[in-house]
Amino acid sequence: MTFKLRSEELEWKQIDDEIVALDARRAEYLSIEGSGTSLWHALLTGATRSELVDSLIARYGIDEERAGADVDVFVADLAAKGLLAG
Repeated sequence: MTFKLRSEELEWKQIDDEIVALDARRAEYLSIEGSGTSLWHALLTGATRSELVDSLIARYGIDEERAGADVDVFVADLAAKGLLAG
């Protein structure tokens, strides 16, 4: 399964190490920092869970279990907020 951010009514900007996003559909602002910023960029074009996990391992040097848990929480949070396509 490929995860991808939905593009309609979602505006965002990176300011230093933080992503600030506006979900116009829900009139909600989001702030994303840390590993979430690299996951956000990967989700712009679409990525599988495995690709997201590998990106965290490569960038932060963490183990696969920790990376997988971080990805699962991040993706679940975005899905709950309706920010993923499909």
